[in-house]
Amino acid sequence: MSFVEIKNLNKSFGVNQVVRDVNLNIERGEFISFLGPSGCGKTTLLRMVAGFELASSGHIKVDGQDFTHLSPAKRGVGMVFQAYALFPNMTVAGNVGFGLKVAGRPESEIKSRVAEMLDLIKLPHLAERYPYQMSGGQQQRVALARALAVSPRILLLDEPLSALDAKIRVSLRDEICALQKKLGITTIFVTHDQEEALSMSDRVVVMNEGRIEQSGTPFEIYNKPKTSFVASFVGTLTKIEAEIRDAKSGKLIVDGQMFSVQNIKGQVGQKVTIAIRPEAMTLGKSTKADNQFKAKVEDIKFMGSIIRVATRLGSQTLVLDMFNHADQQPPKLGELVTLNFAPRDVVFLED
Repeated sequence: MSFVEIKNLNKSFGVNQVVRDVNLNIERGEFISFLGPSGCGKTTLLRMVAGFELASSGHIKVDGQDFTHLSPAKRGVGMVFQAYALFPNMTVAGNVGFGLKVAGRPESEIKSRVAEMLDLIKLPHLAERYPYQMSGGQQQRVALARALAVSPRILLLDEPLSALDAKIRVSLRDEICALQKKLGITTIFVTHDQEEALSMSDRVVVMNEGRIEQSGTPFEIYNKPKTSFVASFVGTLTKIEAEIRDAKSGKLIVDGQMFSVQNIKGQVGQKVTIAIRPEAMTLGKSTKADNQFKAKVEDIKFMGSIIRVATRLGSQTLVLDMFNHADQQPPKLGELVTLNFAPRDVVFLED
């Protein structure tokens, strides 16, 4: 039995259904990310686990206990919000110990636990400061310590890094991952940032219009997207409309150019949508048994360590990434180039 079981979960606000028939199992100690665009239902789903929203139908169980209609105070979850939500009139120590105080724990226990949590987030020297005297990153670490102080069964993180600048976000997400692994706490993380989800999670749940589009490891989500939405939302890719020319031998055709794929699905003459990641394609003649396209360069973007080259193949655009080497010039606009890619790198998209 999984630690968290979400079965046939639905949520509507009036006539607007924002979560649609969600089924998901989460193992004890797992770090799960809900990833998707604004309005996809990921935060509402998180709030239902927390108890701040009640399901219209379906149920939620944690460690065998039915949470569906349980009050938030009885669920034993810790939540960190995007806007920190620290009490401005309390010191750091007061904020971290607040949940323990409400629970009626002895003062000596509160003091000891607060000290432990402040050591954990590396801020023991700020115990007597107030929130306004700290940076955004420090405030968010305090909010995390407050959520962990009550020893929750589940840690819920609602886009906790979105208000921080890029450098602090990278540092804090590393700290969150280290803390989660150290404590072994089951964690659900909500984000619209694919880099955060892919770098932090054991498993990523991609949501769209209230539904789960795909659930899998970061490797699976990135390299084996099952739908056009997942392929488009996670990472950059080239989507190509092709026609099956020989299903048995795995031959497709685009703009008169034949190429091979693995595990072809469909009948001869059928139109299919495939995807190729930019990093899977290379320029120039290949000595390997790769596919090759002839295409014309129509745009070049310098992105630091990567140069992104957009090429035109008939009416379709193919994008590839090449490493930036100081002694290697990128192709020129309008140049006719050869694109190479392996049959295994072609992904079929199902809608």
